[in-house]
Amino acid sequence: MAAALSIVNGTIADVRVALGGVATKPWRARRSEDFLVGAVAERENFAMAARVEMADARPTAMNAFKVELAQRAIIRALETLTGNGSGSPA
Repeated sequence: MAAALSIVNGTIADVRVALGGVATKPWRARRSEDFLVGAVAERENFAMAARVEMADARPTAMNAFKVELAQRAIIRALETLTGNGSGSPA
C-alpha cells in the first residue's frame, strides 16, 4: 500500500493510491483517486473512496477477506497522511 496526498485549504488537490498484496499484481486505485480529488480530507470521504475502489471486486471464497483488507488499508493510509487517524480499526 502506498499513498500520497496534496491538500489545499482542507480539500484534496491531488492524490495517488496504490495497492499491493490484494491481487495478482499491484495496481493504482484510480477510482479512489478520482473520487477524492476535490473532496474534503476526512474519514467519511476516505471510506467512500475505498468502497468505490472495491465496488467491482469479484473475490473467490479463498480471498474474499482481501476486499475488506484493501478498504481498511486505503482508509488507514489516508488517515495517516492527514493526521486524522483515530487509532481504531477502519
